[in-house]
Amino acid sequence: MDAGSIPASGPATVTPRPPRVNRVVLAVLRSRWHAALPGLCALTFTGRRSGRPVTLPVQCAHEGDQLVILVGRAAGKRWWRNFTEPRAVRVLLEGAAHEGTGRLVPAGHPGRAGAERIYGRRRARTRIGADDPLVVITLTSGRPPGARPGREGPAAVPPDPAGRRLWARWWRWTTLGEAAGFCVPAAAAAVIGDASAAIGWPVLLAAGAAEGAVLGAAQAHVLHGVLPGLRRGRWVSATAGAAACAWLLGLLPSAVLPRVGFWPVAAGLAVADGLLLLLSLGTAQWWVLRRHVTGGGMWIWATAAAWLAGLAVFCAVSMPLWHPGQSPLLIAAIGVLAGMLMAATVAAVTGVALVRLTRRSAEPGAVPGKLA
Repeated sequence: MDAGSIPASGPATVTPRPPRVNRVVLAVLRSRWHAALPGLCALTFTGRRSGRPVTLPVQCAHEGDQLVILVGRAAGKRWWRNFTEPRAVRVLLEGAAHEGTGRLVPAGHPGRAGAERIYGRRRARTRIGADDPLVVITLTSGRPPGARPGREGPAAVPPDPAGRRLWARWWRWTTLGEAAGFCVPAAAAAVIGDASAAIGWPVLLAAGAAEGAVLGAAQAHVLHGVLPGLRRGRWVSATAGAAACAWLLGLLPSAVLPRVGFWPVAAGLAVADGLLLLLSLGTAQWWVLRRHVTGGGMWIWATAAAWLAGLAVFCAVSMPLWHPGQSPLLIAAIGVLAGMLMAATVAAVTGVALVRLTRRSAEPGAVPGKLA
């Protein structure tokens, strides 16, 4: 991800575009959701030979005014060679822009040991090879922590760093929990195949409850740090029960609607079933959450909107990619990709709602349990 290409020649007025993956990462780092990519920053400097500006994302370790970057697989990268001599660089770190001076710290450099200590304290699992170059950037100036990139002057409104950290943590754990939990009913569906409803339905409902339990455990891990009084077991149980109910509501139309001859009635039943499905999880979780936050009723509608958006993303990604005659492995891979994007969408929307609820509950006079 930290591989930037430094052009050797060409008109100085043309700035090369970074690779597509880097462009996506840079867009996130420049946005209000930069906390979703912890440990990454963006460097901007002028190429020593081309004279063109180069911007690329890199993984870093930050301590005080020192920023240490390990250049892994350095032989295949060229950007770090710009720092063989001290060079001015702009750094976008944790949503704030800084000026600094970067320099290469190879093996044998007097500052090598200190740079390795900083990197080791922040990234203990990463092994630094004796020949791996390190780039050390000394930050000399920058906006106040939390100031938004690109907004200077008195009109700039500092965001809530705690809220961003909470959103990022919730997004990571909820995405992981839903993605892992979704594997249980997916595997169950593959095992039962074309089994009868008497066999298939109980298996799928149990698998749905397991999916909810995994998701609930991941979410409770985050909530316990924000709402210490919230009992993890209640949250997990409520989420597991709601997930099983949602799976039941999802299976009912296939059994009931074919027996309804009058199509307006069938359409009405389908709409009612869909609404109950969307509201089931949020309602069950609100029953636990309402004792700890103000305006918890918002959670029901936020969760419904999140799952509606997530299902839309799943269909938008999977339907154009699935075609008759594809191998089971390819079908599964497409399903996994769409499922991950669905989980990330649900996590992003519910994360915004959680941040708002915690802010509202922290206001003077807030009363837990009061509806919005």
